Order: sequence, then C-alpha cells, then structure tokens
Amino acid sequence: MSSKTPVLALAACFLAAAAGFAVYHQQAKPPSDSLSLPDPGPVAAGDALKQAPADVRLNDLDGKPHGFADYQGKLVVVNFWATWCGPCLHEIPALIKIQGDYAAKGVQIIGPAVDDPEDVRAQAPKLGFNYPVLVGDSEGMLELMGRLGNTAGALPFSVLIGPDGTILERQLGEFSPVELSGLIEKHLAKGI
Repeated sequence: MSSKTPVLALAACFLAAAAGFAVYHQQAKPPSDSLSLPDPGPVAAGDALKQAPADVRLNDLDGKPHGFADYQGKLVVVNFWATWCGPCLHEIPALIKIQGDYAAKGVQIIGPAVDDPEDVRAQAPKLGFNYPVLVGDSEGMLELMGRLGNTAGALPFSVLIGPDGTILERQLGEFSPVELSGLIEKHLAKGI
C-alpha cells in the first residue's frame, strides 16, 4: 500500500461529505414558521456580530420559540450541529455533561440543528439531550451562522455568549471537553 493511499482516501471522504451536504442543502424544504430572523443584509467577511442578535427566534422540538435574549444573565454556549455530522455527534455527549455540570453556575447550552427538523426529532431521543434543541430551515440557519462569524457554513460551530449578550468566543470545529470547560471556567472566574 502506498503512503499516499490514506491521504487520498481521506480527501475522497471529505469531498463525498461536502457533496452530500450540498445535495441535502439544495433539496431541503424549509418548514414554515420555524425561524424568525430579520433580514440583516449581506454579511461581509470580518463583519461578524459582536452582540448576539436579540431578534432571533428559533423553535424547539415542541414548537416553543427560543431567542438569545431569553438567556440573558447566563453564559450561553450555542452549538450548531446536524444529525449527519460525525464530529457534531461526537461532541454532543461532552455538551450534555457540561450542561449538567455547569447549569447551577448559570451556564446554558442550546443546540440549533442545521438539519431537517424531522431527522432531528427522530435522533434527539437517542442522543439524550438535557438542553434545548432548536430547529429552523437550513438557509436561515446558515444565514444566522454567517452573522455569528461562520461564513463557511461548516459544522460543528459554537459561539459562547456572555450574560449581557456579548459574543465572547467562536469555535469552528469540535470543542474538546477540556477546552470548553476551560473557556467556561475562565469566563465564570471573570464574574460573567
């Protein structure tokens, strides 16, 4: 076996995943009234918001709307994920543990899914979430991620929001449990 074989196989897997996401995104039909997001206009690179948009409303799996403003006074981790995203699924158990460990200290995790709401509803019970899972149409979710600094639309993507709505941290890619716990501890120690 050539030393290039693993690299070529990895590249082929990445291209297949990217193509699958593109096909899914083109075929996804947005559910009505699942996302309330005012039109902010185009977001240029480097124009990511410094404050979480208070006007965004996303429905949970029961249809109850949630907004970033609902969590004012808490340290919020917004973790964008999808059922078809391996790193997202790998990260979820750590997020569940962190929610359990830090809820009493004023930390709240929310999980907007960039996915078909029915796929999310089918997977959610198996994943055992202890934090709100939110759904919306794919285009609206991608637009929201862009406003928050993820113009690539890649997953997982997390944003740490302070109690006053200030965006404190952004992470494109999977958080390690130690890394996320460290960030939370750092901001809690600052009195946030």
